[in-house]
Amino acid sequence: MDPNASSRLPTVNVLDKLSQVNEASWLQLGLMWESLSENKKAQICFENTLKHNPYNTTALTQAASLYRLQEQYEQAIQYFNRIVELDHQNVEVWGALGHCYLMMEDLPKAYHAYQQALSHLLNPKNPYTSDRDVDPNLWYGIGILYDRYGFYDYAEEAFRAVLKYPNFEKKNEAYFRLGIIYKSQQKYEQSTDCFRQILENPPRSLVPGDIWFQIGHSYELQREYEKAKDAYERVLKDSPNHAKVLQQLGWLYHHYKDQNLGLGNQDLAISYLMRSLEADKNEGQTWYLLGRCYMTQQQFKKAYDAYQQAIYRDSKNPTFWCSVGVLFYQIHQYDDALDAYKIAIRLNPYRSEVWFDLGTLYESCNQFNDSLDAYQRASELDPNSTNISEKLALMRQAQKKHSLNTAGDVEMRSSERKRTRLNDSAGKLKDKDKDRESERELLKLSSKSANFTNDTESTQVAVNPSVTSSQNTTSPDKESSDDTPGSTESREMIVENTKKRSEEELQVKKSEPTTVTVNPSNVDEEVNSPDASNNEAMDISQRTEKNTEDQNGISVPSSASKEITSSTEEK
Repeated sequence: MDPNASSRLPTVNVLDKLSQVNEASWLQLGLMWESLSENKKAQICFENTLKHNPYNTTALTQAASLYRLQEQYEQAIQYFNRIVELDHQNVEVWGALGHCYLMMEDLPKAYHAYQQALSHLLNPKNPYTSDRDVDPNLWYGIGILYDRYGFYDYAEEAFRAVLKYPNFEKKNEAYFRLGIIYKSQQKYEQSTDCFRQILENPPRSLVPGDIWFQIGHSYELQREYEKAKDAYERVLKDSPNHAKVLQQLGWLYHHYKDQNLGLGNQDLAISYLMRSLEADKNEGQTWYLLGRCYMTQQQFKKAYDAYQQAIYRDSKNPTFWCSVGVLFYQIHQYDDALDAYKIAIRLNPYRSEVWFDLGTLYESCNQFNDSLDAYQRASELDPNSTNISEKLALMRQAQKKHSLNTAGDVEMRSSERKRTRLNDSAGKLKDKDKDRESERELLKLSSKSANFTNDTESTQVAVNPSVTSSQNTTSPDKESSDDTPGSTESREMIVENTKKRSEEELQVKKSEPTTVTVNPSNVDEEVNSPDASNNEAMDISQRTEKNTEDQNGISVPSSASKEITSSTEEK
């Protein structure tokens, strides 16, 4: 671009003309040094140009490009922003600005810059798109941006646009990135074709062994294990300590089964993984695969050590934590397994295998509701998995059976409780009836006893008034003796003794004649004869004790016998 075309304020004096000459001189000198690959000298010349004219777009563009080439993206962004302020429709500058933001991992600003470039690119009145082709770097940067965002279809379209420029310096990088995208889209044949295009001339920072590794991985995903094994071994011929290839061979021998190829040999898988760790001990994925091999051999201690090394190098990998949970589950440490699964879900709650393993853990602990919820979540995340669908169906059937059995048990228990309540109420009614009958009998006995006592007292008064006086003199003594501590008894014992005394009095009444012959001499003899009264009292006491023992099975206390004897003497 002609330096005289740069925008300048109009000058009329000699100093302004001298400044214009110096500006043009420094600009031409910088372009010369840049053509000679003397980037540092060229950068100084462009900076001096901008001192004479800060609005020189050519100097700004060249200086920004040099900073970008040296990966000094912050300085490059400053210059590119100054350019777009002066020339807002410059597609190439917008594309370069988007690339700088992309390299700094500032994806939102990169997306804005590329969007501005595309909007101006599609404008038919834009002078930057009508006369010449668009810089392929724009499509290359857009492809990388969409690849970072995971929009593989748009990224594929951008990289295919790059391939239309046969002389583009990053064409092989576009082939490599396109091959990776095809592999993620399960377009394995197209992926292999892209990798084979760059076998002879791989991108910078890559060697042919890296390309053969990608080809072998594509064959492995196609389940063409023999071709994959040959591709991996071809890399080892040129680079025996290729850590990534050794790691993948270890996984191939661990995960797949083929007797003809020797796949499934865990010892051979472990040997490849140990060689890979010798080449690169900081690769957490290799430690993780080694732990998987030890788990297959049920060497749980070694598996735990390998998983621990993997987590030490990458603690935010949910796959590692999920495998640790499986390890604890295998050795019946369910609490530790639950903790590991929770960490895995917290790191990435969208992995169906973690939820499935969590459901298995809950099922083993008889937590069927929690297990069903975990299987349901796994099915939502991976609805095409037959294993998850079958397990979920079995759990639902088991839940229905359990609910039916539970309902039957509840009905049986309720009916048993009802029966028990009915039996208890019937027993209580019977007990109440018995108590009522006993109360009625006691009332009858007490009434009969009272009648008998009244009849006896009236008879004695009629026979001999002295007996009444003697009874009146002795009754205070009896009342006082009843209040002594030695004669105190419980309420139940008093009621029992009263009942027994009433029965004895009834027996005495039945034994006496209904008519009494009044004979004073005989009465005096009976009253004054202590032997007869004592003998009669002893006979009654003995009969009472015997009847009491026969009826109740227990002996009456001596105090009760004394009360019966005293009452008999009075009679």
